[in-house]
Amino acid sequence: MNERSNTVDNGYPPSLIRYLVGNRRVFYRGVAMALLRSAVIAPIPWLFQVIIDVYVEASHLPGIAYISVIIVGMLLLHYAFAVLGAILISRQNGLMMMRLRGGIFNKLHFLNFGYLDRQKTGRLLSKYAFDTQKIEAITMQMMNQFLPTILYSFSLSVILVMLHWQLSLVLVLMIPLYAVLRNIFFKRMKQINRETRLAQEKLTGAAGEAISALRLVRSFGEEEQVTQNLDEYSYTLARSRFNLANISAIYSTFVYVMIQGFALITVAGGAYYVIQGSMTMGTLLAFMAGLPIILMPVHAFAGMIEQYFVAQEGYRSVKELLDSEYVEEWHGRTPLPDLKGDIRFQHVTFAYPETLRNVFTDFTLDIEGGKHTALVGPSGAGKSTIAQLILGLYKPDRGDVLIDGVSQSELDMRGLRRQAAVVLQDIILFSGTIAENIRFARPDASDEDIREAARMANAEEFIVRLADGFDTIVGERGVMLSGGQRQRLSIARAVLRNPRILILDEATSALDYESERLVQDAIRRVSSGRTVITIAHRLSTIRQADRIIVMKEGAVLEEGRYDELVARGGFFQDLLKMQLTEA
Repeated sequence: MNERSNTVDNGYPPSLIRYLVGNRRVFYRGVAMALLRSAVIAPIPWLFQVIIDVYVEASHLPGIAYISVIIVGMLLLHYAFAVLGAILISRQNGLMMMRLRGGIFNKLHFLNFGYLDRQKTGRLLSKYAFDTQKIEAITMQMMNQFLPTILYSFSLSVILVMLHWQLSLVLVLMIPLYAVLRNIFFKRMKQINRETRLAQEKLTGAAGEAISALRLVRSFGEEEQVTQNLDEYSYTLARSRFNLANISAIYSTFVYVMIQGFALITVAGGAYYVIQGSMTMGTLLAFMAGLPIILMPVHAFAGMIEQYFVAQEGYRSVKELLDSEYVEEWHGRTPLPDLKGDIRFQHVTFAYPETLRNVFTDFTLDIEGGKHTALVGPSGAGKSTIAQLILGLYKPDRGDVLIDGVSQSELDMRGLRRQAAVVLQDIILFSGTIAENIRFARPDASDEDIREAARMANAEEFIVRLADGFDTIVGERGVMLSGGQRQRLSIARAVLRNPRILILDEATSALDYESERLVQDAIRRVSSGRTVITIAHRLSTIRQADRIIVMKEGAVLEEGRYDELVARGGFFQDLLKMQLTEA
């Protein structure tokens, strides 16, 4: 299946610099304050020259005091502009990163599961949290430090040229310095930072998997194996960072030597001009005071270059996700306000991405709206795939799925999903309260609505016995609750949505008898008048289904009511006997 959509580029520029330039309006006020802080103190070396050459020469103490007061005033303005600029830039930078993270998570909602199935959760988390953090850090440094430093250096350079243009020619040497640095170091640093970023993503993904599987690892006693696997990823990352540290150390040392060379040229050249009588001591002092400022961009550049390339790789990683064309291909707008829930699979052929075997080949099936339909069969029969295709989580390679006679390609699929609910075997709960987990299905629901949903799902009786009732924290993935309690909460969540289509995917297969009885009672209570699709392993749980569809290897073998299938003596009866034997 071709997963690529016809979406166009989303507008994110190819490099971090262009991204920041594209958002320049956001930083206007903050950067203006930061630039003012530099401009206001740029004349200070010139004022030093005035003090030495004019007022010291004339032994004029009031003049020295006057100039000193001016310098103090400049420093106070510098302080005020610096604080205000930092606050404005920090605030806008935070808002920009919030929008970027929002864009990342919004993109995840539209990426198709053919793409997401191939991604590790830790890798996606790395893009969302760590890569954006790197971008945020370098943006603050560039806007609040690097740009003002450049203005400070340029302004002072102009002043020094006016004081003594011959010695100022040394500034011309800055141009080839930048060219040499770029040619020698930049390409290698880009390469190493890319290797480091990829190694970090792999380590984060592997660590995320290992942490989520701690219970399994400890149960098998395979801590050493998992630790060894993580150590291999960690070693790759450490080696990349070691290479990065080496090239950074060489680069920083080179910059330091070049700067000291400039300092020597300035002092020696200035001393020569003073001896020759073409430069005053005050001017030499101004040059000596101004030289560190002129070289500040080189210092700043040397200090931030590694961080910049790290952030550039972070931006590249984020952009890969934001520009991904592997998005859901649903563009229909047809609503179904009066959804009945009639579902038809029409000559559907489907295979999961990067698999060789079709789950369905020319598959046709009708599911009647308002009825309870059960799907049974061995693993790999395609039962859960039917549910995922109904919800449009995957798209058929060929054929079509119709809802109330309307093709999914024409439907508003998000609107359809809002009229559906799913109860899975592997219950997904958030780490908030019981009430918050139920309310997820309908954010505007009242407390009484939540209680009623819990009552219908046979969940209220255990909730009210908890110390905090509906305000009880369930823990990550509902770890503080039993399997049956989590399952009933999931049903309550589905009930609160009041769905027209309710999908129960192995909803009771992992429960004990008592929990199963409570859950089945809740399911019977909420099924009336809805299209209910039950994917069942325990055949005893589907006695009340209006229709049972028996599947094997992507095909329908039999269908009918429970008693009819048992009396027929076909594959369904074989499955039933097998379960009775296992019991």
